[in-house]
Amino acid sequence: MVNKRGQVTIFIILAIVIVGAIIAYFSLNNNSKDIVNPATNEIYSFVKDCIKKTGEDAIYQIAQNGGYYLPAKVSTANGIPYYYYSGENLLISKTEIENQLALYINNNLEYCTGSFENFPQSSVDSGEVLSEVMIEEGQIKINANYPLIITKNEKTYSLKNFKDIIVRTRFDAIYKSLEKIIKDQLTREDVCLSCITNIALENDLIINIIGLEETTLFVIQDENSKINGVPIKWQFANRY
Repeated sequence: MVNKRGQVTIFIILAIVIVGAIIAYFSLNNNSKDIVNPATNEIYSFVKDCIKKTGEDAIYQIAQNGGYYLPAKVSTANGIPYYYYSGENLLISKTEIENQLALYINNNLEYCTGSFENFPQSSVDSGEVLSEVMIEEGQIKINANYPLIITKNEKTYSLKNFKDIIVRTRFDAIYKSLEKIIKDQLTREDVCLSCITNIALENDLIINIIGLEETTLFVIQDENSKINGVPIKWQFANRY
């Protein structure tokens, strides 16, 4: 009898463990997916589209400014950042580029969403945008925390997390090229044209060099990454 009771106890414990594991599995899977109330699905999709559009604008503008949204500390009169200045390495880090992209999205998303005027049947109160940007291979991923309180038909709903928004662009390839250019530059006091050509070929990029007395302007163009049909152009300068 004691043995039977012991066996029953073991089976109960095993059953509890199995049920707990199943609950944990589905909980984790549900958290990784978007679960949106049908009443707010239209607004949710609208915001995700706006985040992507604002992200695309950020990518285009920040590439033009050498990875910066806010002005670089050391730059040309036209605001193009120096990556090499009289022997000093000033190359922006990949993490800082991600931060600059996120800051652009945080500050400019409202210009796309406006006051949610496209949804006259709903009242939408919005909070502060806090986005996270990750430069990955062949793409940029955006996660945004954007708290919204939506009132519709006398019912209140909330939205907050907008995840895994993808913009196809090769910032990773551009940044690898920048690292190689500056690494080589630190070994010499002039421009190695053959080195630049090899880097461009390795990464399927076009690199134009414009000499401006002591300052040389570099323009990296990626025909494989386009925003609204326009190729990405990344600009920076070196001073010798």
